[in-house]
Amino acid sequence: MAFGALLVVLTFALEEGKVVFMIGDENMPLVPAIVMIVIGAVLMGSSLMRPGEKVNAAVSDLALEHDSKAVALNKRLEGMGWGLFLVMLGGFALVPESTIPRGVWSIGVGLIMLGLNLARYYYKLKLSGFTTFLGVMSLFGGIAQLAGWQALDNALLFFVLGAYLLLKPWFDKHQVFGKIA
Repeated sequence: MAFGALLVVLTFALEEGKVVFMIGDENMPLVPAIVMIVIGAVLMGSSLMRPGEKVNAAVSDLALEHDSKAVALNKRLEGMGWGLFLVMLGGFALVPESTIPRGVWSIGVGLIMLGLNLARYYYKLKLSGFTTFLGVMSLFGGIAQLAGWQALDNALLFFVLGAYLLLKPWFDKHQVFGKIA
């Protein structure tokens, strides 16, 4: 949310054309700022909710079936993880590639997503296959970008996907991935 607000300020403070977000042939620099602000506000609002608060009848019924503390903790961890992801995304949009190489941003996103699952593991919550996959892909992709192996981008995707499919029976047996609520 803060980066969205910063992007709005920069859009109006800098001379025209310095902040660029092209949609088709038109520069619309406020679109990513508005999206970041809205998503950041939703994530912050959802992560600040107390475990006893009711979001709606369906969610509260699900929370009663599961350990409500685990559900609330997982929701907070997800909110923090996705919030950090959006901060990295905003930084990537604001900082020129000549200042920080692209691979660094990808590594940062990968570490955020893997860190989210590490926190889940530490608190004995089920890991998310989606954020684990995103984290591994971002981490390997960033390393490949920094090493100059641009041709490996698609190969890495297939390698990680294939490794996941090979290890899936083990993941299922040990119930590593799953949903809390």
